[in-house]
Amino acid sequence: MQLRTHYVSPAAQARRVLDLTVKAWCIPASSPRALARRAPHGYLPVRAMRRLRAAAVLALLPHSW
Repeated sequence: MQLRTHYVSPAAQARRVLDLTVKAWCIPASSPRALARRAPHGYLPVRAMRRLRAAAVLALLPHSW
């Protein structure tokens, strides 16, 4: 039997409140571009990730010879 937990993360609660407010006040939806700008916490663009990885490889390379 699975236990039910009543814990909901604060971020999920905030999204729920915003969704209900948008519906109640008939606020138009955000543009796709505005939604894309809202990145999840800890998100790194692919370009930045590649640069970081390349720098790490260069830092380790001389020691591997």
